[in-house]
Amino acid sequence: MHSTTLKRYSYTLAIPGLLLYILFFIIPAVGGLALSFVKILGFNLSSARFGGLQNYVDVFTQPNMRRAIGNSFIFALVTTIFKMGIGLSLAVALNRKMALTNALRTIFFLPAVINTVAVGLIFSSLLHPSNGLVNGFLRAVGLGGLAQSWLVDTNLAIFSVCAIEIWKWSGFTMVILLSGMQTIGRDYYEAAEIDGADGVTKFKYITFPLLLPAFNNALILSIIGGLKVFDLIQATTQGGPGSATEVFGTLIYKSFGAGRLGEGCAASIILAVVIAGIALPAYKYIANREVEM
Repeated sequence: MHSTTLKRYSYTLAIPGLLLYILFFIIPAVGGLALSFVKILGFNLSSARFGGLQNYVDVFTQPNMRRAIGNSFIFALVTTIFKMGIGLSLAVALNRKMALTNALRTIFFLPAVINTVAVGLIFSSLLHPSNGLVNGFLRAVGLGGLAQSWLVDTNLAIFSVCAIEIWKWSGFTMVILLSGMQTIGRDYYEAAEIDGADGVTKFKYITFPLLLPAFNNALILSIIGGLKVFDLIQATTQGGPGSATEVFGTLIYKSFGAGRLGEGCAASIILAVVIAGIALPAYKYIANREVEM
């Protein structure tokens, strides 16, 4: 009797969450999918008419589409590699009891809680080619030759934005991996020490295999975040100079801003399919290699 009452109570608690999920995810998703097949003139919904796949054709024939796709993949690849590498290194270094461990964890995590637009505006000032603090510091220490037009050089801008993204989210990756490390039992390491294993061996055969579930989650979050980046690009370069930092997210924004609602929805659907097509197989591949503790 008690079990039946508990189940009913659980279902009752789940109903509000289900309703919110339907209201804020299912309905907008279905609505966006429907609009992607509709041609609309400007913001006049009364002009809506069925357009078939024309919106999808228009997305792929945009002048900067090839550049946007390339930049999106470059951004996702570069930031994922460095966020995972730096995050893993920080997690390993801070997964021990030291005097400043908690303070350092907080310091490295703090960028993740700062508003992305604020981060973009701050770094736009820091990386200004003439009066930015970064170039000013380089000149002050006699390294003026390393000063660059960080956000206005067409060959450098996308990598400068990648560096900002890495700075902001490496600490977040660290926290995910660190939480995974702290679930690994000390018994494994004690047994390895008895067998004479060194630090590298323990990491290779104990830490990393048992860390795969957390590593997998952090990796997928990084891939998804990299492919759908928009706010940081918009806050720093707006896709410029020219189309040097144009990504899929900025093209979607420009489509909606120009009143091409159907085209914007079509681009959003394409982006969602691309992300799912990459993230799901990657997640499954790593999940199949996870070790049971």
